[in-house]
Amino acid sequence: MEPKRLMVAAGVLALLAGALWWSNKEEANKDKKPGPDDPPKVLEIPQDQIARVEIQRMGGETVVLEKPDAWRLKAPRELPADAEAVSGLLSTLSVLNSDRLVDEKVADFAPYGFQTPILTVAISRKDGKSHTLRIGSDTPTGSAAYARLDGDPRLFTVAAFTKTSLDKTWRDLRDKRLMPFDADSLTRVETGALEFGKNNANNWTLLKPRQVRTDNFAAEELIRKIREAKFEAVNDVTEEESWPRKFAAAAVVGVAKVTDKKGTMQVEIRKDKDNAYFAKSSAVEGVFKTSAELGEALGKKLDDYRNKKLFEFGFAEPDKVEVKQDGASFVFAKSGTGWTKDGKSVEPGDVQQLIDRLRDLTGTGFADSATGAVFAEYTVKSEKVVISKQGDKYFARRADSTEVVTVEAAVVAEIKEKAAAIKQPDPAKKQ
Repeated sequence: MEPKRLMVAAGVLALLAGALWWSNKEEANKDKKPGPDDPPKVLEIPQDQIARVEIQRMGGETVVLEKPDAWRLKAPRELPADAEAVSGLLSTLSVLNSDRLVDEKVADFAPYGFQTPILTVAISRKDGKSHTLRIGSDTPTGSAAYARLDGDPRLFTVAAFTKTSLDKTWRDLRDKRLMPFDADSLTRVETGALEFGKNNANNWTLLKPRQVRTDNFAAEELIRKIREAKFEAVNDVTEEESWPRKFAAAAVVGVAKVTDKKGTMQVEIRKDKDNAYFAKSSAVEGVFKTSAELGEALGKKLDDYRNKKLFEFGFAEPDKVEVKQDGASFVFAKSGTGWTKDGKSVEPGDVQQLIDRLRDLTGTGFADSATGAVFAEYTVKSEKVVISKQGDKYFARRADSTEVVTVEAAVVAEIKEKAAAIKQPDPAKKQ
């Protein structure tokens, strides 16, 4: 095609692409715009503008939330706030949709329950503006409640779930974490006789009762459960008052202690005869009921955190793989983008399958020692794994470690089969 025609065609194509983009944008904007029959919004505030929220519940305590840096409860008690619970509340307030508009202009709101509103929510903004939302009686069907804004003559209804999302006590909004530590600066974790610390690779390693290769994933999972452990939120004061007595009578399940840049905190978990779990934390005043998850995690033993995986090269690209087994030897070396054996090219996909199998080589359990004669040796990069055999049992250990794991006979056989099956490329495939 001539250069001039090519330029014209490219220009036409660009115009068509631009028109399509504009059309799609307009359609998306239409989807966002409310239709003429859609119920109007009661309130719309940029969420980052909300600086203070006060919730007055009929017959209940007034709840005040403020955000100097992070959201905190200021009344009826001064406590850290639950970020997730506050986010849900703010999400509802920032775009408060009505169920329907009842009347554009109401002279007397009293018949709709506004003489003594069920709920009054006062919102203060960073820009100095404020809004006061009032929730009145439920509608006759019970599926919605009447709502209005101070200074607005309109009467709305809001869905029952909207009312529920705003009807929060200080217990609902307080930070319920038992151990609110800083995960980024965590340096030590202790659970009874076990102690974990960070190594030079920023992974977790067991320090006590002895240093062993550690399953970092298992350690991270334990830490996640400690970090996410929460106490139950209840509004039944009588039930809450019974928790210290039940905690005192319950059996100790375990103690978790963590150390971050702020210092050390700990939580003790107990379980009563009815299998209910209770917690007492040094970071939160009081005794609380909690879920079973952390208690079950604290019941784990040393072997649950030991690393049964034999190779650590991960997804690094090795340049040499060696399998010696049952009198046979297979050595594969990287050559450019391919692999060779005895100086001849072999199928790189077959070598990759062998590498993948060695990468995943994992023991089924731990043994006190590797009994029997050496049966196989596997080497990838600078890592070597030695397999010994006693009768029909196989034992494996890293050459740089005394820890021994048991491995399945089928796995050992599979590794040799994969090594032996690696052949030269089929010339017919290249044509």
